[in-house]
Amino acid sequence: MTSGAWGGRRAAEALDRVKTVGRAKNLPCFICKLPIDYDLEWPDLMSCSVQHIRSRKAYPELTWVPSNWAGAHLTCNSAAGDGSSDPYDLGATSL
Repeated sequence: MTSGAWGGRRAAEALDRVKTVGRAKNLPCFICKLPIDYDLEWPDLMSCSVQHIRSRKAYPELTWVPSNWAGAHLTCNSAAGDGSSDPYDLGATSL
């Protein structure tokens, strides 16, 4: 698949997929490692969002690749920024 802006129907489908997998495997937030309540909905800051494991900025070709998606709290994902830093070196975020 090609890269592109994040949004619309494809982003909604990606979030549904991340939530389905996260719920089934009881996966924690990719960033802070705390549990995610997969029933919470946006704009709740603790709701699930799609975190790109490899940033869209550095790896735009991976934007729509499901293996590059992980669940993260909306607040953690927002705090992570644009992916300028290595996603494996984010540490814990303040809640």
